[in-house]
Order: sequence, then C-alpha cells, then structure tokens
Amino acid sequence: MNTALVTSRSAKITTERPFYDLHADAYDALITDPVQPWVDAVDDRLRAAGLSSASVLDAGCGTGRHAQALLERGHRVSLLDASPRLLTIASSRCPGSSAHQTDICAPKLRETFEAIMCRGVLNDLVLDEERDAALGSFAALLGDNGLLFLDVREIVETRQRADGQWRRTEAALDGGETLKFASRPLWRADRLVVEERYELVGRDGSSSVHDYVFEMRPWTRDELTARLTAAGFSDIGTVQGVGRRTPDRLFVTARRPV
Repeated sequence: MNTALVTSRSAKITTERPFYDLHADAYDALITDPVQPWVDAVDDRLRAAGLSSASVLDAGCGTGRHAQALLERGHRVSLLDASPRLLTIASSRCPGSSAHQTDICAPKLRETFEAIMCRGVLNDLVLDEERDAALGSFAALLGDNGLLFLDVREIVETRQRADGQWRRTEAALDGGETLKFASRPLWRADRLVVEERYELVGRDGSSSVHDYVFEMRPWTRDELTARLTAAGFSDIGTVQGVGRRTPDRLFVTARRPV
C-alpha cells in the first residue's frame, strides 16, 4: 500500500468519521445501495469507447465493492482512499490492485489512467479550492481521451430530503456485536449538515456511543459543467443518479480531450 500525505480538510474528516474509521467494518452492512447498476453504466461506456480492459482509478474506493465488480468485468483497477481502514478492506477484496492512501486533492500518483471513477467523495469538498484541486488532479491523472465518472449529490433534491428527521438502522457484526446507527440531515446555508450517532452493543449488553457531525456541499449541474470545463474536460453529461435508492444523486460523465 502506497501512503502519501493527507492534506485537505475533507480528507482529514475521512480519517475521523466513524463510518470510515472506527466502524469501517460495518460500512457494507449499513450502506446497501446496489453495486451492479453503477458498474454496468461505467462498463458500458468504457466498452463503447473501445476499452474492454481499461486501467481505472477508483478515487474514494471505500470498501472496494465497486472496484471488485469492475475487476470481474475484465478491467484493471487501482484503489485510492484517504481512510486507511477502508483501504485495508478494499485491498483485501481486490488483492491484485495497487492501493494508495492519499488525498484526491493532491494524490501525488505518477501513473496515468484510461478512466477514473469517484462516487460520493466530491460532496465532502465544501471549499471551492478543494473542488478545483480534485477535478484538476483527475485531469492530470487521465491520459488523452480519458473518461471520468462521478456520483454527486444534487442540490435541490438534497435540500428537500434534509428534513431534520432521524433515520435509524442497525447491523449485526462479526463477534455478535450490533451497531445501531442513526443520522439526521439538516440544511444550513447551502450545506447539508449531518448529525450521526453510532451505538455499538456488545454480546453482553454493554454499549459505547460515538457522535459525529459533518458538512457536505451538494452540486448544481451548472457548477459541475463550469468546474469540469475549467479543469479541461469536455463532453460533459449529467443524468439522474445510477444505482441509488433516493433521487438526490447525479451520474456525471466527462472526457479529457487530446
């Protein structure tokens, strides 16, 4: 696993949020959006571009579910995440893939790729300079005619779902523990503020609780087009999110021209 300096504010949050650190082992049990629709959409577009075995960087790979599915379709996938615990899980799931613990705003990778996919991570970039840095780094890591695939939150639908209501779920973990997870989305000054509570209940009934609060900044289609264009991308497309259970996501495609 290659490790580089984690520098941006959002990347530091990624190393702190319990979902990505303390309770990374529960991530797959609690985040259950299906993998296949997203991977099918990416695979279809790669093959349409003549790339049946593309070199792909999964930027913000999480636990590696989407990377694994893309590997099974014959592509070559490298893993990148700021969370060491998530990256360890992804590396175990995708043992032949190179893994890089680093910040998407300043990844410091030397190789280039035929495609990059990034799901959800760009919502955590709340500062303009971080957004431009991440998209600029993607452009630098893509070869000529390289393809970019993004999943981001759309601002109008996200604001409508930020109703201040608690949403609760739980998962049974290895070892007989149960993780009870609750989250509440709030809307403040064009930011999505998420309050989270994690209660880990042991087999003996003992429990420990961790609270966490963080911000996301959803995207407009106009902002996506403007920032991607400024970063040097063309053929930019935005459609309804793929493989998501809620209507607050966009599936974004773009190309780095020659």
